Amino acid sequence: MDWEKTSINVTMTNDKYAKGKVVRNFNNIVADPTKTQIDLLVEGLIMLSDGDAFLKAEVIKHDAMVTE
Repeated sequence: MDWEKTSINVTMTNDKYAKGKVVRNFNNIVADPTKTQIDLLVEGLIMLSDGDAFLKAEVIKHDAMVTE
């Protein structure tokens, strides 16, 4: 299998969101993000937000099966 892309879904909570939370999707990131890299991404999102708090992050790796 060949790596195509990796996505991260970051769930944030805030009273201003419908149902109290929102999921932000980031595509085409590094193949195998480390916990440190994800922590830095979340830290930046929190700094740029208006009172958001982090709930969870989901890493999704997309691979393609290539036949020869």
